[in-house]
Amino acid sequence: MQRREKRELREKEIVETTIRLLSQRGFLDLRMADIAKETSYSMGTIYSHFESKEDLLVACAYALILEHKVLFNAIGSQPISAIEKIITTAQCSWQISMRHPDLIEIDNLSLMPSVWRRATKQRANELNLLHVELAQLFLGIVHEAIETSLNGYDQLDQPQIEQLANYLTHGMWGLCVGLSSTAQSGYASTLCPDSGDESDRYFATNYTNFLKGYGWREENPEAVFAQCKGIAQACMDQTTWFSASREQSS
Repeated sequence: MQRREKRELREKEIVETTIRLLSQRGFLDLRMADIAKETSYSMGTIYSHFESKEDLLVACAYALILEHKVLFNAIGSQPISAIEKIITTAQCSWQISMRHPDLIEIDNLSLMPSVWRRATKQRANELNLLHVELAQLFLGIVHEAIETSLNGYDQLDQPQIEQLANYLTHGMWGLCVGLSSTAQSGYASTLCPDSGDESDRYFATNYTNFLKGYGWREENPEAVFAQCKGIAQACMDQTTWFSASREQSS
């Protein structure tokens, strides 16, 4: 095995171990010394790969966002309509945030300016470029949905369609993040004490109304969301960190 390959494998091991430790302890309570102890590598070896704990955090986020790329590709290959791909993507985002809030926290922290300032520029730039790549992949699906599944936009020219696609994408992620943050905080159960374990229904209802506002005309949206939830789980099972088998082994 070449020296470079050994280094890449060692870095991958450090990142995977750190993700598990971050899930258990959180960023603030985790020390580089803990990572060195868990991996049996010296502190010097750890710092030869990552200049700071923030640099390592960004590397962990990059590994998790690569999993989202696997998800996007899996969803894109499904024999379903563009609007169903959008809903499946939203279902994946929702299910991950509900089942793996520890992993979502890693991604959210990696986007904080204070973290980026202490990470290496190269690693921060790589993470940013990966986010941009995923956004472009999703925009392609949104463009297809505007053409095939959303009503009222036949008279728009190309710049207007581009703007509409950007608005829809921005609104979609804002809604996903907002709903998941509300559910995780307990705010929903305080304002809606009758909700019980029906968080999925609240998600589907709000997301349905969002898509209807953009011209989605579906007679049975509940059935579509139920179908897409099953597809989402199948796609998540193609990943390492978001699969049902990992939940069962945790």
